[in-house]
Amino acid sequence: WGLNFMKDIFDECSFGDFKLNNRVIRTGIWETENSKSGFLSYEVYNRYESIAKSGVGLIISEMFVLDSKDRFSNYSAKLNYKAFIKEYKELTNLVHYFKVPILAQLAFFYYNDGINQKVEANDISLEGIKRLQADVFMAAKKFSFAGFDGIQLNLGNNFYLARFINPYFNQRKDNYGGNTFNRLRIVLEIIKIIKDNLDLHISCKINPSDARKGGMTYEESVKIAKLLEKYGADSIQITARTISFADSESHPFLDYVDNLIGEIDIPVILGGTLRDSETINNILNNSKVEFISMSKPFTAQHDFLSEWRENGGGVSICQSCNNCYSKKTSTCFKY
Repeated sequence: WGLNFMKDIFDECSFGDFKLNNRVIRTGIWETENSKSGFLSYEVYNRYESIAKSGVGLIISEMFVLDSKDRFSNYSAKLNYKAFIKEYKELTNLVHYFKVPILAQLAFFYYNDGINQKVEANDISLEGIKRLQADVFMAAKKFSFAGFDGIQLNLGNNFYLARFINPYFNQRKDNYGGNTFNRLRIVLEIIKIIKDNLDLHISCKINPSDARKGGMTYEESVKIAKLLEKYGADSIQITARTISFADSESHPFLDYVDNLIGEIDIPVILGGTLRDSETINNILNNSKVEFISMSKPFTAQHDFLSEWRENGGGVSICQSCNNCYSKKTSTCFKY
């Protein structure tokens, strides 16, 4: 009664319907270790096994693109090749062996509506929108067959759907433009069709703000998160280049995330330049935050969490040089 239980990185906890081994969520970014034709290499299996074996809470995959001509296709995981379901079933089985859930991250920069290979939010027709929604649903179906526990829709950074839901980019005059609900309608309809047909956790990655005049604001992104929850999203992950907000005293999005967690009832994941257990545990115990995501530390060393658990904490060997991100590779330049 009235006792304050300290939160710790290595707490076993619930995340929606999942039971997690700890509060750390690994976020994938680029995939450059698969073959050009898409087939998975030994290095990819080995990476996922090392991360899962280290006792991570949840794995979010590298980014999958819809189209082989996407801007980031050469640095992303492939979705459309013959052995996709067979190979990724082996990979998800490997991860599940260590009792770790895994989500497939879908993030595309361009969309080809059959007429224009790079059609933007203002120009895509209603038929094009339906086609895009069907393509995303088919991707979700493939992920389901391949054994993934869920899908993460990347609505953040500067990807296609992030631009579509952003008032800076979307000036449509129909039901897919204008107010927050209309701009988000394309995504809400996708969530509904996935929820109606597949048993998948749906996570959505969103920007807290983008510092553009007339763009995404903190207030707008909270409204978006609330609508995503209302229409069936199971978790929210905050994403942005924290370096753009580096003048902040503490974590640049901590106040925003604390506020957001008070507004919605689904798990919220905080990420952004977190490198040591002391900082993470301080955040866990001085805010409402329960889940932390990390990407580059897992690129530098796949299994660092094993050492942290053994030593009661630690600091990532990642130097935050950002080369893996800027040069779009899934391997570390230093280690």
